Amino acid sequence: MRYRETDEVFKTLVSELHSTLTPTTIMGITILAVGLFAHQSLGNTPLLIATIGGAIASLGKIAVSLAHRRADARKRSTVADAAYWEKVQGFFIFLIAACVGMIATIAFSYPDLAVHMLAAVLTFGYCAGVTVRISVRPMIAATAILLAALPTSVAIIVFGDTAHWIMGLLAVIFLVAAMQSMLHVYRTTIRQIRLFLDMEHQARHDPLTGLCNRTALSEAYMNLDAADDVLTCVHCFDLDGFKHINDRFGHAVGDALLVAIAGRLRESLVQPDIAARIGGDEFVILQPDVRDPGHADALAHRVAKSLGAPYQIAGEEITIGISLGYTMAPSGSADLEQMMATADTASYRAKRNGGGVDREIPTTLDLGKFSVGV
Repeated sequence: MRYRETDEVFKTLVSELHSTLTPTTIMGITILAVGLFAHQSLGNTPLLIATIGGAIASLGKIAVSLAHRRADARKRSTVADAAYWEKVQGFFIFLIAACVGMIATIAFSYPDLAVHMLAAVLTFGYCAGVTVRISVRPMIAATAILLAALPTSVAIIVFGDTAHWIMGLLAVIFLVAAMQSMLHVYRTTIRQIRLFLDMEHQARHDPLTGLCNRTALSEAYMNLDAADDVLTCVHCFDLDGFKHINDRFGHAVGDALLVAIAGRLRESLVQPDIAARIGGDEFVILQPDVRDPGHADALAHRVAKSLGAPYQIAGEEITIGISLGYTMAPSGSADLEQMMATADTASYRAKRNGGGVDREIPTTLDLGKFSVGV
């Protein structure tokens, strides 16, 4: 069920499923304790099988949650990854719920009030936990509640006396209430996650162009692999004559031009390259994992050509040039601020020469050993 979920919201919600280690552990122990007591009192073999199955399923869910955590720690998950983990988690949740439902259903088919009391506590405790902790995935939660509570409620009504019938009817009413509470928790959680993601995005992105800002650029740099056998390249550029365009056409057109430039930048880059706007008309491109210096030069000229093509804005054809400078350093020793200053030097030199592309390479860097051929 994807109720107004973006991909990022969906991935965040699925990640919440692996935060149930303690409740799952408690439920596994409870299933084992109640099931073994009921088996000792009733001597029912299917009840024992359900008890063992519920305990094993709880261990399986714990193992899946730990594996999910490790996978999230290794790399940023994709939508496909989240969908996979949702299915695996759902399988064990359904298995636990079915075992709870079977234990309680069998328990209420015998006239043993002590076992009835424990079975009722097990069922309602499980459903309450699902309502609170798994409601972030409502289809999984609703199915789990039905598997655990519905057969139990029927057994209470069918095998019990008047007091049990009242209990069974109350169980059905509580079941409906649990569904409503689950949807409320789910929708509230979505709103909170959406708000958090929006705030996080605003903190790391330029509000006009949607490109990364300086904070996001620094974080991306800090997350680079520190290897000396590959290069990191930083491109810095600004727009030639941008003030003139603002003065002639107005700031609204200037803003529209910046947005259009950001769009072309995105089209020119491929992962893991990122672009950032760090000032009025100042931009930076971080190009990590460069295996051949020629790739950096090719990107610089591709960006210059793309951004230099005419723009149609507010009925006007606008052309603007860029002055781009870039530099490179081994990824293991690269310093972002120093590289930006060096790339800026090359950018200013390009501007003095009428615009275009220039580069500034440290004299200590031997580019020949990084070249892989023409």
